[in-house]
Amino acid sequence: MKRHRWGPKQRFAHKTEWQCQDCAIVKAVHHQFENGCDVYWTEFWNGFDRIECEGTPACEPSLCAEQNA
Repeated sequence: MKRHRWGPKQRFAHKTEWQCQDCAIVKAVHHQFENGCDVYWTEFWNGFDRIECEGTPACEPSLCAEQNA
């Protein structure tokens, strides 16, 4: 299985994003402070579609290229 090559970080308020240089999947890590605790969660996106998965989805450049064409 091919691994993602994450590009440079893009930082926003309460969120950091990386885009794979091979397949255009975006990894978004969110951060909030709730009830005295730091809360983090990770999401993966392909364009405007959220990818429902456990763990990091596979890097498949051909599938992402077809969906974005």
